[in-house]
Amino acid sequence: MSELLIDVGNSRTKWILAEGGHVRGAARAVGHDNPTGLFEEWGGLRSLPQRVRGVRVGGGEAVAAIERWVADHWGITPRWIDTPALGGGIRLAYDDPAQLGADRWLAMVGARAANYLPACIVDCGSAITLDGVDSQGRHQGGMILPGLAAQQAGLASVAPSLPTAELATKTPFLTTNTRDALASGHLHGTAMALQGLIRRCVAESAERLTPLLTGGDATLLARYLDMDVRLRPDLVLEGLAAVDVPTG
Repeated sequence: MSELLIDVGNSRTKWILAEGGHVRGAARAVGHDNPTGLFEEWGGLRSLPQRVRGVRVGGGEAVAAIERWVADHWGITPRWIDTPALGGGIRLAYDDPAQLGADRWLAMVGARAANYLPACIVDCGSAITLDGVDSQGRHQGGMILPGLAAQQAGLASVAPSLPTAELATKTPFLTTNTRDALASGHLHGTAMALQGLIRRCVAESAERLTPLLTGGDATLLARYLDMDVRLRPDLVLEGLAAVDVPTG
């Protein structure tokens, strides 16, 4: 069955086509401030999906607009996925699984489907999340810290006189102007923090975990890491594709 898979985040919507439990190609991403662009892309699809499924962790207005457009143009009601205590071969460690975002659970499902377990999964989005999962799909717990955009917004709110940093792929460690110094702090500081957290996660596990990076800023931050990691930018959507397929 062909389907459209959607990941509605805090600032943008990612989507991808899938069939038979596997995604096709790379995901596309459109900001919540450009719903017209998103719907133009969907309107240009060569073949219509038979089903629409999604995960939502933000973008309430975006979710409502998506539901209206899909119903009006395709006659389909999207199915939104919530976090279960046990599903997709993953057993969550949270006392209240509903407190763990469905995107984090789906990233774990995606890691299992791609044969990456045991893993330390880092999702680099508006918030950066880290989760440890053993070889049997048992979640070991996780943590949440601010992502790059959240760091920039937070600093701007308390120090509005500072310039806006451009986060480039080649920012030096020590810089000679304020704008680049901010970029270095965000990029090198976050990367060094992630290195320490990943190494701590690996050291505390009885198994050899695979460091796995996903999310919108994963490719950028990976350039500043002094360690080997596996990049899987669309892991949440891979998990969404796999979760409806029997996993044994």
